[in-house]
Amino acid sequence: MESLFNHQKEAVEFAVRNNGSCALFHEPGLGKTRTCLETFKRLRQVNPKLRLLVVCPLSLVNSAWGEDIRRFTDFTSMPLKAIKAEIPDIVIVNYEALISKKYLPKVMSIIFGNPFMCVLDESSRLKNNKSITTKTLLEMTNYFRYRVIASGTPMPNSEAELWGQIRFINPDLLHKSFYGFRNTFFHLERYGERMSLAGQYMSRHEMREILSQGWKYTITPENRRRLMETIRPVTHWVKKQEALDLPEKVDEVREIELSAKEDRAYEEMRDYLITEIEGQEITAQIALTKLMKLRQATSGFFYSETGEVVEIDRPSKLKELEEILEELGQQPVIIWVQFHQEVHVIEKMIAAKYGSDQVATLYSETKDRDDSINRFKNGAVRYLIAHPKSAAHGLTFVNCKTMVFYSLDYSYEAHAQARDRIHRIGQKNSCLYIYIVARDTIDGELMKVLQRKQGLQDTVYALVRNKTKKSGH
Repeated sequence: MESLFNHQKEAVEFAVRNNGSCALFHEPGLGKTRTCLETFKRLRQVNPKLRLLVVCPLSLVNSAWGEDIRRFTDFTSMPLKAIKAEIPDIVIVNYEALISKKYLPKVMSIIFGNPFMCVLDESSRLKNNKSITTKTLLEMTNYFRYRVIASGTPMPNSEAELWGQIRFINPDLLHKSFYGFRNTFFHLERYGERMSLAGQYMSRHEMREILSQGWKYTITPENRRRLMETIRPVTHWVKKQEALDLPEKVDEVREIELSAKEDRAYEEMRDYLITEIEGQEITAQIALTKLMKLRQATSGFFYSETGEVVEIDRPSKLKELEEILEELGQQPVIIWVQFHQEVHVIEKMIAAKYGSDQVATLYSETKDRDDSINRFKNGAVRYLIAHPKSAAHGLTFVNCKTMVFYSLDYSYEAHAQARDRIHRIGQKNSCLYIYIVARDTIDGELMKVLQRKQGLQDTVYALVRNKTKKSGH
């Protein structure tokens, strides 16, 4: 069996020293699944009756956890839905099933009265204190003898997203109320003016009124250090540069010009949507959702109000992708997309040029996800067209060293996770990331968000105030 890396050995010892409850905040690609399994092995030696409940995204049930359990252990395992009578050593359930009315009672009946360790994989699912997922798992905390959470991006937007995750492994470390926690470490700020809320109660109506006036929660460097010091006893952090000599990453931007038809359609839609947005008090996320049609336009189509596809022109991005794939030759490539229509046109193009047996998909309409994953991993197909939400977590594709981002979202977390599917343990090559960006469009603004050069609010400001006018217009 393959030896553990030093950072994995240290993490297992850290978990055992902390009585089996801790947070493994290791960057994507550092083998958190294996580390959790080795921790379970150690704790099982002390308590032979101990079982493990793994809660993870659906995409990881078989492809990540099932595969690693078979590869690194002799434990019996089974997805929750398949359990009929005897309980295996390891039970695996996805987050959506866990909180469903159909399966939650089954989970409770399995763990009730039995010694269980629980691992929450991609624990940033608990980042929203109001979500049913967070509330359900916090209510279940006392049913588990040991609790481990694992995430490569535990706080993608704010340190406030740590509250639910840390509460799960240690209910006494942070304030039992999220609002008490927030008021302890955070303050409201607007244009450099600060408002402290320590010890102050505010109704929901009052808070909505304040936030509508431009106030935002933020944390000072001193309070960030204080928060990190508070959670330090239960958190094990590892960055790739500290743990492994992994190959470098190389980014390449392919800037394209939209065709005349695409350009005209883009500008008409831009002006219409901006007119719709201006003058309204809406959040950045809502504004960017409204501007989603601009992202579609850069790919040569719109979705109508009834969900039908309105094609503008043969996508300029598709032409560029054809050239890129020709340049790359025979090597395997992952192509990231955001819309179903993009999957269809790319799949059709690849099938026509290289054969339908050379392409697989991984998105919400893929009928057999594991088959697509395995065929790409095994080299049966050369191209994988994927959506970040379907393939962002846990999957390892070190058989591939090149990705093409055909279109973009504004989620830094999903983007970072997608990039790390190939930059993981076992990768022996430099990783190439190619971005197809339509010049002077929303694509450029989204790139700045994903590169952490600007925030969502700045993106909306650039789109609405400056209207990202085309060069020469």
